Amino acid sequence: MRINKKIIGDLANFIEMRYKISVTDTQEKYPELFKSFMRMQFWLDEIGLANYFAENENAEEDGTYWQQQLKWETRKTGQQLLDKIAEIQDNNSDELKILDVGCGDNEWKQHLGARLTGIDPFNSNADFNIGISEYAFDRKPEYDIILALGSINFGDQIEIEKQLSQVVNLVKPGGKIFFRFNPGITHGNAGAKWIDFFPYTEEFINDIATKLNCKVNELGWDHPKDSEVRWGNRYYSEWTKTVKFN
Repeated sequence: MRINKKIIGDLANFIEMRYKISVTDTQEKYPELFKSFMRMQFWLDEIGLANYFAENENAEEDGTYWQQQLKWETRKTGQQLLDKIAEIQDNNSDELKILDVGCGDNEWKQHLGARLTGIDPFNSNADFNIGISEYAFDRKPEYDIILALGSINFGDQIEIEKQLSQVVNLVKPGGKIFFRFNPGITHGNAGAKWIDFFPYTEEFINDIATKLNCKVNELGWDHPKDSEVRWGNRYYSEWTKTVKFN
């Protein structure tokens, strides 16, 4: 179960303040209380994410996630990534099979067409309105390229490692995965207050790639280091799956 450190701490503090009950101390004596507490924090997190990613007519003024300064021409996950995919396609006789995890409005489809499948649990523009855990269930490696551009960013380390493992499991041996990782920056809009952004580091990215039998081909910043980017820069990383991952 995904754990949101912001919500779980706030809930525990409220319960102790209001009812003089320590959820942690009563875990063994009242296990059902603790299970209900954990389910509550999960669903508050789920609803918070759904609200955060919901459509917003005032997106530009409110500063919601999809209006981040994209700078398509200069960022690694913009035109440069599209050119890389085109080069990979040129070196393959068969049409690539591409998955976009957390596709949002599914905008990469306008560049890559029907060879791309977009999944997103919070956006109806996705080909499949579903998250990575549900989509990856009981599937074999079938994709040549996977895009995970800012989508595996939410929850504790256990949840992050599980989702990264699911992404790797869907790509063929020798296939590529392109990531955009948040180094723990909380967006400035009100909807992000209770969103738990996982704080990626270069060390963690390298370590988890190795653990998942992937080679890190590139790791750096998405935008050039001297760029002014609203809410800060993100990591860009390209992985190659080196062996079959079970």
